[in-house]
Amino acid sequence: MYKETRGDYRRVLSKFIKKKLYLNTHMNLTDNTFLEIENVKRITDYNDVCIQLQTSTLSLRIWGSNLQISDYNTDGIVVRGAFSSIEFFPI
Repeated sequence: MYKETRGDYRRVLSKFIKKKLYLNTHMNLTDNTFLEIENVKRITDYNDVCIQLQTSTLSLRIWGSNLQISDYNTDGIVVRGAFSSIEFFPI
């Protein structure tokens, strides 16, 4: 019983910390050629047709042509190209 309560406490605490520290995923999409994504943890797949990313709250896949990651830093990334679709997957 103690372990279950401790696990519940950790889950609630981690959700609270994410909200207070603003670790949620923020995106800015301009037309279908510019996408800025904050709080990216890792790039799992990257080529000129598909880019797959994992953020702190979700996983997403960007499909298009001539896709390029032009800026990758601790805050996030910038993806440029001609996007045809963006798919979201919960973690």
